[in-house]
Amino acid sequence: MKNIIYYLLLLVFIALVAGFLIMGRADSMGMGQMVGVSAGLVLYAVAMSLVGEGKTLDEREVLHRNLSNRAGLIAGLVILSVGIIAQLFTHRIDYWLLAGLIVINLTKIISLIFLNEKK
Repeated sequence: MKNIIYYLLLLVFIALVAGFLIMGRADSMGMGQMVGVSAGLVLYAVAMSLVGEGKTLDEREVLHRNLSNRAGLIAGLVILSVGIIAQLFTHRIDYWLLAGLIVINLTKIISLIFLNEKK
């Protein structure tokens, strides 16, 4: 039950930040607000990276963690790819999207090579 509350609080937090930014307040933010939102997003990224990283009791939990990590990876790749494709039609590419896509793929490839050589 504690894990579910933790996940829900993280979802509520990101929904509030997204709502704040979408409602047009991002253009008129002062430096203090920008630093506060940035710090909140950094804390959110750290908290999300720790989701599901506790002690595993059995193989089923390991399988569930691996499947959720794979689903998150696929969702991230799809969103970054769709963002890049949408920006190609406007003839203006945000290089952070491209860098994120490259880093995700390189990390996956390097970790697969390392794990295959480790055997």
